[in-house]
Amino acid sequence: MEPLARFESRVAGRNARVAVWPDRIEWSQPGRTKVANVLLVILTVYTIGISLLFRACRPRFKEQGRQMLAMRAVQSVAAQRDGLHTAVAVVAGASTISFRVPHDAAPQIEALIRDLVLGTHPSVRQ
Repeated sequence: MEPLARFESRVAGRNARVAVWPDRIEWSQPGRTKVANVLLVILTVYTIGISLLFRACRPRFKEQGRQMLAMRAVQSVAAQRDGLHTAVAVVAGASTISFRVPHDAAPQIEALIRDLVLGTHPSVRQ
């Protein structure tokens, strides 16, 4: 099964890959690249010394973490202009998650999440 929408966003100040499913919203933040790891090792050796080299060389994963928000927990969805992007804010309980997306994609994303929450999307009616 494929997600209903996929997009790149900024979540909590970091790049994230977001997928909207009929029953949930998932996002993951990519880990460091190999080039960043090499630069980190060189910087560590240069500034602090060999003692921290072993700690900096531990294996990294492609994704630092994956987070999920169930659609049944979403209370409201709103979009607001945020500089060069539009922030689609999803409120669930006491937390608000803002997905910063381009201006032209924000209305479709907001409408999709709103329809999934209200149960009016075709994938929910099945």
